[in-house]
Amino acid sequence: MTLLVTLVVGFCVVSCVVLFTTYAFFLHNLNRSPRALITGFLLLAGLAFLQLGHLSYLDSGADPLEALSYRFWLFLTPSMFYLFSGSILFDDTRVTPLTLLHVAPVLLIFLPQQAIAISLLFCIGTGYSLWLTQLVYKLRGARKRSRFELFFLFLFTVMAIGVLILGFSLPYMHVGTFYTVYALGIGLALILVVATLLSFPALLSELAEVAKLSYASSTLNEINIPETKQQLERLMGVERLFQNEQLSLATTAEALQISTHQLSELINTQFSVSFSRYVREYRIKAAQTLLKDEPDASILSISMEVGFKSQSNFYAAFKEITGESPGSYRKGSDS
Repeated sequence: MTLLVTLVVGFCVVSCVVLFTTYAFFLHNLNRSPRALITGFLLLAGLAFLQLGHLSYLDSGADPLEALSYRFWLFLTPSMFYLFSGSILFDDTRVTPLTLLHVAPVLLIFLPQQAIAISLLFCIGTGYSLWLTQLVYKLRGARKRSRFELFFLFLFTVMAIGVLILGFSLPYMHVGTFYTVYALGIGLALILVVATLLSFPALLSELAEVAKLSYASSTLNEINIPETKQQLERLMGVERLFQNEQLSLATTAEALQISTHQLSELINTQFSVSFSRYVREYRIKAAQTLLKDEPDASILSISMEVGFKSQSNFYAAFKEITGESPGSYRKGSDS
């Protein structure tokens, strides 16, 4: 069991570094305000530090809860999870008294009865997890997503409930069992996050786009919806704007002479998808035609021709939309 926990801790620490580096330097379509960057860093740093504390316990037997630093990260991490999630989904950069209130759980480190404090903390953490789960679930009708996302939400809910049970079990559980289960739970959560982001790289940007639209007032009354919709379909279907691998929400909105928010809302309400999904569907439809009509063309050349920056992104999008790989689709078309 010690070896397993060691491997899980190593994976978690590396994953936290990679996730933050990717977010801070490469995910330009997500909110990277100072608040988002700080809360994201503190969230991942907290998870890594907690895992190192669990590993230290297995090595030396020293109870991490005796260390103020461990308790600090333990009580801070759920708050950072909530604040970072809110920043990403709603592009929120404000710091209000309510924002500071969500950091209040860190004061539980001074509560003399630490078993009670941890039970309260895990209740708060479960509440934040269920908040995110129900929020994503409510947005499902505005997006086309595979069953994998529902499976992800189911697992996330089960894990949230598991965390709650773990928190209340501390007084009745051997301390070594508690830290082992907690370490494996954090590891499973990070594995789930990494697997989801690898399977659906655009998931976070899509959720953020739909969430902001769902909770904002409409701006479509300022444009001619049928005419703008027709112009958009002409840009994509006739002028094949989707072939431009640098295509973005901003450049498309500029071509239509509307704002990015208006374009996002138009696509979301008229096609029930996000902008990135809308573009991917056009690209995959064009790729399907090329796979059938040009049997000698390589999959790489086809992916580049329809606007994908890399073959891996093409494979992921093709599988997401059609349910099969480009190679399998081509073989099925030939038979």
